[in-house]
Amino acid sequence: MRQFVDIKIAIAIVLDREAADDTLLRLSKFYQEVSSCFHPESFCFYYYDNDALRCRNTLLKASALEDYYQSFTYMLWVRGGENVSLSSLRQMVVSAETQEAGKVVVSPHKAILVEGAALKDYICNHKEDSWFKAPDDQLQPEEAFCLNLKNMGYQARYLSLEDDGYGYVKPFKVSSGVQYLPDLHKKAVNTMTVHNEMALIAKTSAIISACLDNKAIAIYGAGTVATSLMPLIRERVSFVVDKNLAAKDFLGFTVGHPESLKNRSGDIDSILITPIGREGEIRKYLQTLLGDDYNGKTIIGFDGHVDLSGANVKRISSNISTDSTAVSDGFSLAQYKYPASDVKKTRQRSITKRGVLYVGYLCNIRCVFCYYAYTPAKDWYTIEECKKDARLYREVFGNDRVDITGGEPTVYPHIFELLNYCAEIRLIPTLITNMQALAKREKALKFKEHGVYDFLCSIHALGQTYDDLTKVKGSWRNVLTALENLHAIGMKWRANCTMTAVNRHQLKTIAELVYNAGGRVINYINYNPFYEWSTKMDIDFQSRHSEMAPYLKDALDYCDSVGLEANVRYLPFCMMKGHEDKCYNYPQLSYDSHEWDYCSWFCQDTRNLAYHVSDNIRSYIPSEGEFHLYMANKVKRDGFCQSERCMFCAAGSICDGFASQYANRFGTDEMQPYSGEIITDPAWYIRNQDKVVDE
Repeated sequence: MRQFVDIKIAIAIVLDREAADDTLLRLSKFYQEVSSCFHPESFCFYYYDNDALRCRNTLLKASALEDYYQSFTYMLWVRGGENVSLSSLRQMVVSAETQEAGKVVVSPHKAILVEGAALKDYICNHKEDSWFKAPDDQLQPEEAFCLNLKNMGYQARYLSLEDDGYGYVKPFKVSSGVQYLPDLHKKAVNTMTVHNEMALIAKTSAIISACLDNKAIAIYGAGTVATSLMPLIRERVSFVVDKNLAAKDFLGFTVGHPESLKNRSGDIDSILITPIGREGEIRKYLQTLLGDDYNGKTIIGFDGHVDLSGANVKRISSNISTDSTAVSDGFSLAQYKYPASDVKKTRQRSITKRGVLYVGYLCNIRCVFCYYAYTPAKDWYTIEECKKDARLYREVFGNDRVDITGGEPTVYPHIFELLNYCAEIRLIPTLITNMQALAKREKALKFKEHGVYDFLCSIHALGQTYDDLTKVKGSWRNVLTALENLHAIGMKWRANCTMTAVNRHQLKTIAELVYNAGGRVINYINYNPFYEWSTKMDIDFQSRHSEMAPYLKDALDYCDSVGLEANVRYLPFCMMKGHEDKCYNYPQLSYDSHEWDYCSWFCQDTRNLAYHVSDNIRSYIPSEGEFHLYMANKVKRDGFCQSERCMFCAAGSICDGFASQYANRFGTDEMQPYSGEIITDPAWYIRNQDKVVDE
């Protein structure tokens, strides 16, 4: 049997009258008990409607939506606010977990426990008007529900519960009718600190690894952290300094004053800073104290500014440039002087009608940060499969534009047949491309002749740095040639730039290139550590947000000065203060006409790597806008996390927060909360941005 703490309970309560204060108090107490005993993110919702079947159908819809959104182990269905008890719930769970059916009392159906998997099956195989009806119309709704489950081969466990309890964690609110008890149960909130703890463990591991590469270390600070690390690195420690503990004994060392580092600089090759939170201050002090000798030392600290970042860049390539003006291959911005003209812009915001069509994940380059490179699929999709997707997007979801992507769609064997089909069904295509194939002008022209509206071009770095990131010699030269070709044939294009520790110094120069070479839009995309990357703590090219931000803001200032539309994807709003109108987290993506429609992107009939949402789940959400927000919150829940401070930030509900891998590696201390009233409109900031209009 699983531990109770690993079992998430969804509590759905059918009220026989509108909730009075005493009822809510009773439910809140019960919810608190459940959240303390079972999984801390168990949740509780309730509903009253004078139409009994409509009331129950609304609750069951909400249960199905919440199960897809965050998945639960069991649903506890309770009829009446008085029929709740922690002891009886524990008894039902033990019975269900151990299959001891004899312990279950069969009547009178005041509380029912149903497995999440059984609920999914039930919803899919019964029409809504029969959820609480059985062939014998004399049965009460809950009795009919249990009988239908039994006829499907499931055993619903139910009994009469006595009143001795109550409760409370806020899931995403889907239904306007269903109400949820308040969030912030203490135990659930405390689980969020694991990200900072994991980050500290990861940093400690990195520090130990860095120390093992050095032979003569001076430890700055003789406190708890130094005491913990000393047994692991003792053989490499030459001496210890601490202003407040000078002349004291420390694990066999006589502690020196930090000033002594100046005289003993030649005896050490590195300095380990152990006071956490004061790294920046101590670095400045050491730089002043040591002067020119500072540059010859490896300074190791928990702030991540000088841990593995320099070594990581070298591991990718010893030739990678970090100077924004050093963009080899004879490249000069002076040769490009034809910015896009007659670009119409708007501040109107509506849900996008653009689909995304994958042709397969094969590619002619291998970017070091690409998570598609890890996919098991090694073949192209058939032209029939791709046409089926295109038709689905156009006829079922009403998409009028589509991004064709891969892999690399320009080398897809059936690409021109697919483009012709898109023209036939009036679906306007964009190709997302690395531009290698566009280095041949006749190929670029052929794409235009077959109806490609524009290209979304990957420009992730400049010069030799680009070759290093793509692992293909000469790939940068092909990019430059492709840009010349696009200008020569009068082809529209936009740019994507994935931001890393390797290219952050080049972000402004990349924007200058895009503008001068005629690009209409630049998207700065924060590297997303998804799929196989999600568990890695030593990603060579990953940058801290705070280290990326100054370069990015400089680039955005330039874009503002020349009128180039710039968008920032997947960075917390607080990292971009002053440029929030350009920030697109998952709740905002739907409002960019160049981004993807969640309805078609996540539908169950396509073959992409995203979530597949069944038709019945989709049908329970009444509006397109609500569905987009629902999926945005699901992605946010599954791939991102928020710190305790995020929960009290005015922008917290419309911001993704930090990617879970990022939080585990670096923590969430960079977060800078906004004060003021809570913002619930996803387009609150981006309504102030001028967006390019496709005509």
